[in-house]
Amino acid sequence: MKKRLLRLVCLLLLVCLLPALGLAEETAADDEWVNFLLICNEGMLNTGGNSGNTMMVVAMHPASGKIRLMMFTWDTFINYEGFDVPQKIDMPYRINGPEEVMKVFDANFGLEINLYMSLNYLNLANLVDTYGGVTVDVTRAERNALNGMVASKKRSIQAQADAGLLSQMVLEMLAKEYYLNDYGPDTHLNGLQAVGFGWLQYDSVYNCCWRDVEVVASLFESVGTSIGDKVVFYTNTSDPPEEDDERYRVNLDEITDENIAYLREMISPIFEMSANNLTEEDILNISEALMRTAYSASREGVDIFDSLDCIVLPLEARNEYDVVAGSKGHLIDYEANIKAMREFLYADKN
Repeated sequence: MKKRLLRLVCLLLLVCLLPALGLAEETAADDEWVNFLLICNEGMLNTGGNSGNTMMVVAMHPASGKIRLMMFTWDTFINYEGFDVPQKIDMPYRINGPEEVMKVFDANFGLEINLYMSLNYLNLANLVDTYGGVTVDVTRAERNALNGMVASKKRSIQAQADAGLLSQMVLEMLAKEYYLNDYGPDTHLNGLQAVGFGWLQYDSVYNCCWRDVEVVASLFESVGTSIGDKVVFYTNTSDPPEEDDERYRVNLDEITDENIAYLREMISPIFEMSANNLTEEDILNISEALMRTAYSASREGVDIFDSLDCIVLPLEARNEYDVVAGSKGHLIDYEANIKAMREFLYADKN
């Protein structure tokens, strides 16, 4: 039970980033699923102007405890109002940030994503470090490519730090050692290593996107574990924690404002390091609702991370590149991809 609760805590992260995602009227019953748009980019801003490398819809179903990560490759061509020819899917972020990305997702795929979280690569790296790093499967070839990428990133960061363009937080990150010696199925990565691993594309963009998914999934689990190390959950019908337990106690049958505020503070780095459009009331109200739902799921024997599922789209992501106006990418079958998206998110809704 303790292990299950530790994993369920990470749902706090997902629900505190909760947007409402609506599809067409005929799928209105799908509103039990909640989703948000996650964007990570290579630049120094959280709000656009650079390549939005990571574009991911994170979906969860609180009642069943299922989590799904739906990643779109950035070399996907999409229709973009105002342009005569298809543009790559990261173009909207370059032009007008995450709001534009949501608008284009809606226009191309029938999605209505209302809320988002957007981070630059340095803030994402710092977020990973805040929650103790991530554990992923790294091959020897990936390790070697990663060390080369991190060295390049570190030189770029140092140049900007020397020019006085970066904050003290980033300067402190520079003092850490990023060279990776280990590899294998349980390799622990710090923040900059994790970002570098997620953006390795020496073998293909498709494989790079799968690495991105692995990093994000591991980050969710790290957040849950970090909170679980400090908080113990129980109910009126379960055994209360030992009095000498040093963890913060939360009775899920008698949640207090203090409990919500404490948990809110534990995940505050997520919101402080990102650009997002959630209100404080959104975060607090949703957190309380989730704690009750998550614990109910745990008592039914649900193990969140045994239910985590991932997909990389479009369906054409492993095909040979098409060329549009001199730019290489994937032209897609919209009908087939929309069907795949709906099946991935809602096939087992009943």
